[in-house]
Amino acid sequence: MRDILFFCYEWSNSDMLEILLIFGVLFLILTFFYKQAICDFRINQMEWTQHEQLIELLGEKLPLVVRSIPSATFWTHDDVKGRPCFTELPIFKDVSLQQWLSTATPSSICPWKYTQAEIIANASGISIWAQKWMNPVIIPTLLKLWMFPRYHCWAGNVGLRKTFATWTCIFPVDGNMMVTIMPESMESSLPASWVDCIPSQLTTKDTPFVNDLKFIDIILRPGHCLFMPAHWFVSWTSGEKPVMACTISYHTPISYLAFRSSPYIT
Repeated sequence: MRDILFFCYEWSNSDMLEILLIFGVLFLILTFFYKQAICDFRINQMEWTQHEQLIELLGEKLPLVVRSIPSATFWTHDDVKGRPCFTELPIFKDVSLQQWLSTATPSSICPWKYTQAEIIANASGISIWAQKWMNPVIIPTLLKLWMFPRYHCWAGNVGLRKTFATWTCIFPVDGNMMVTIMPESMESSLPASWVDCIPSQLTTKDTPFVNDLKFIDIILRPGHCLFMPAHWFVSWTSGEKPVMACTISYHTPISYLAFRSSPYIT
């Protein structure tokens, strides 16, 4: 009897090691594919009425502009003024979110980071809109247990940051925005402290390789969105008034681990 129990115990440990080894190999393979990026300066475009083809275009791993998406009424200037839930958000110590927006100008820099942006998004209602329109199109049925969205709300200009999610959907809700994008290959020409900088404002005082920087500016208006693949740089500035913008990051466990381990995510 002891021999039988001992044999079962040994078999169980061996089986567990094999499972761990398989998962380890799968993790390395998925990480390898996640790190693959296309650095071509090409942009795809389509209408929302063609959203059945969206997954096919996203498969090219190039930035994609989608026009005439379903309208969004959340996270506008009037929405923030009219709903008391935004007053109660713990974003600032001495100034409420509503007060900051009332004094913001088109040149104002968004003062909060991802953590606060996610708190605002939870109150805004973006998840309800996304679950109705975007998520069913972007997340195939077979990937519902693997891919998941994270929501963020921003106001004003947002400096340079990297995309980590498999796809990051960027769209203005109130006001126009000019989105600046550049591929990962441009990192060597950026300043050592490139986080939150505005690419168009960089000079030779910031980096001696400023003339080597190549980027594309894309103007987005309410009703348009931009899908960015992972490993690109992105920033945006406002038009005539501080833009109210949202991002939906479609993560996998691999991309979310990379996002959370980034040193400038707070």
